[in-house]
Amino acid sequence: MTPPEGDVRLSYHSLEAFAVQLANVAGDLIERSLDREVEVEYKDLTGPLSPTDAVTDADREVEEVLVERIRDAFPDHAILGEEGTHIFPAGFEYAWMIDPIDGTQNFVNGLPVYSCSIAVLRNGEPVAGAIWGASSHRLGPGVYHARSGGPLSFNNMPVSVGRPTRGKLRGLGAMPHDEDQHLHPGALEPQTTHRLPWDRRHIGSGALEAAFVAAGVLESGFNSGPRVWDIAAGALLVEAGGRHIWVAGEGEWTPLTSFGTTEEELAAWRRPVLMASDAAYASIMAERAEAPAPSADAASGS
Repeated sequence: MTPPEGDVRLSYHSLEAFAVQLANVAGDLIERSLDREVEVEYKDLTGPLSPTDAVTDADREVEEVLVERIRDAFPDHAILGEEGTHIFPAGFEYAWMIDPIDGTQNFVNGLPVYSCSIAVLRNGEPVAGAIWGASSHRLGPGVYHARSGGPLSFNNMPVSVGRPTRGKLRGLGAMPHDEDQHLHPGALEPQTTHRLPWDRRHIGSGALEAAFVAAGVLESGFNSGPRVWDIAAGALLVEAGGRHIWVAGEGEWTPLTSFGTTEEELAAWRRPVLMASDAAYASIMAERAEAPAPSADAASGS
């Protein structure tokens, strides 16, 4: 997809640059919050695994600041945020998806593996995005970003996908901590017929997992039920890095191209997603050959 002719303000390059600015603002706010006490609440106080879905005053502060800046710059754009922002002007074409702190459990407990995800959709398709990460392949915080048709970048520098290595036999793949049991009931290891050529990791931040797949840190990433604000920016970064992203539905995996064009579709979107290189995807499909793709109804939170 290409930007509309003559519309410089809404060029994908300018939207990417603005998303990067917002991501840096979010990163500054998050880093400053480390020097004060944070207030923690849980959205899931009932259920067999509760409480796991944490939210802090820092989450809300970051979302509030980002929303204010987006509304000032683009008053006719829609905005959907994890912590309650739900702004959909009539006839909107562009929509911003915000996850102020993705990996809040890590953030609350001091594990420096969390992120802020910001994406711009045009008619449901990601066209610009930025993910601020508390950690990165460069051993420090920074912003992964991309635009439709553009390169994958980190702090405004192109990313060479994958670390050069010699003799490496195993890479890394991310999946939810309980997904092995879902894929192979009663088994803790993959079936021996198709043992996957990487070690599995649970990162705890779906957006950062996507950035790491994009940058080649991870060979693959599976998420059983992200919301649109979790994965929209990551989907664009994965494609910019030369990897691919698929969505499960109707018993098969299909390329993820759109999150929907209406307020209702965007707010309700939640599907299993798989991110991987072509080679990793082939290995995963061989591993799961006898098991159907998880249905959209089976999506669950992380």
